[in-house]
Amino acid sequence: MSSFEDLTPDDVPAIYALIEDLGWTHVIKDLEIMLQVGVFLGARDAAGRVVATGAFFPYGTDLASIGMIMVSPEHQRQGYGRAVMEALHDHDEAQGRTLCLIATEEGEPLYRKSGYEVVGRIRKFFGSPKEFLSKSSEYSFADVILRAMRRSDLEDAIRLDAKALGAKRCELLEQRFLQADHAVVAEDKQGEIIGFVLANPQRGQHHLGPMVSPDGETALAMIRYVAERSDKELRIDIPEEQSALHSLLPDLGFSLIANPPTMLRPSSMIQKSEPSLAKPIYPGCRKLYWSIMSQAYA
Repeated sequence: MSSFEDLTPDDVPAIYALIEDLGWTHVIKDLEIMLQVGVFLGARDAAGRVVATGAFFPYGTDLASIGMIMVSPEHQRQGYGRAVMEALHDHDEAQGRTLCLIATEEGEPLYRKSGYEVVGRIRKFFGSPKEFLSKSSEYSFADVILRAMRRSDLEDAIRLDAKALGAKRCELLEQRFLQADHAVVAEDKQGEIIGFVLANPQRGQHHLGPMVSPDGETALAMIRYVAERSDKELRIDIPEEQSALHSLLPDLGFSLIANPPTMLRPSSMIQKSEPSLAKPIYPGCRKLYWSIMSQAYA
């Protein structure tokens, strides 16, 4: 097995080929952003083809997300998954950080062995915007002002995202805003921005997230705003504790596709300072976090 190395923008075609082999839905722009804001590691076979990857996305100084753990079908069950996790954990940027990820069913045992614990679940929904609009036509939505997000709104969006997540991710949010087909803010009657959502394109889908909102009614209103403008299937990945939203979606035309676990690995500093901590918890005010940015950006 070859060692893992830092991948560069020149490797985007090779990473994308691996994504297609696995049937994932990312687009080229996703990879360009990931390489810009994170650490992307890869291993190559004898022919120089990228056959395994993993990525690391730092948030602020104390938190990071692990994602894009991919191994080509013909190289699975050969230790690449374990090797890339070790390489990510050993990276200088990972030191002193709590690490979070969203696991696949196949990957969960590996992550448990790597020190991660399940702290929640994500409900992944797909739905037709037309069906949602039809079934929600008589629904009473929140009395808030919705409008397209402007670049001048980014500072407020970053502030709200940091409050919900517990860490700032300024460059990532800016790049995802620039990529988004639709970006929405919710304002109260005083004109203060109280919520936002981005709708980023994937193959045949608009992925709605992150979505930060003071309540489920405002979150649902922002989904409707996007649905009125989208010609693609909508995907929303909702934390399981946000039942005020996800309990409504099946009646509004959305189908639950998966329910993967969210996992945390506390930093070594937390483990030393709080050895009696029974279970790691996410930082931030998670009651404001209604949809994740994507599975890579847990």
